[in-house]
Amino acid sequence: MTIKTNVTEAEEIFCFYKLGKEGSFMTSLIETIFKGDDRNQAKIAKGYPELVGVIQRYGGEKGYWKDLVKRWNKEYPMLKLYA
Repeated sequence: MTIKTNVTEAEEIFCFYKLGKEGSFMTSLIETIFKGDDRNQAKIAKGYPELVGVIQRYGGEKGYWKDLVKRWNKEYPMLKLYA
């Protein structure tokens, strides 16, 4: 088994979501995080802090998505994402 070091587990889940390849539970959870206000995102972060962090960075940190796509495409060249 190869350990991926350039993409975190939460980032991996988010990228599979963006590709439409994540399971129904995580898809629903990610969509709920996107829809949630700060208070509700904080509640979800108690159980999924890394995933909420990825989504917050995706929505608010300039250059994060482009960097993640670059790291993802290096780790998973057969599953291309585009920024």
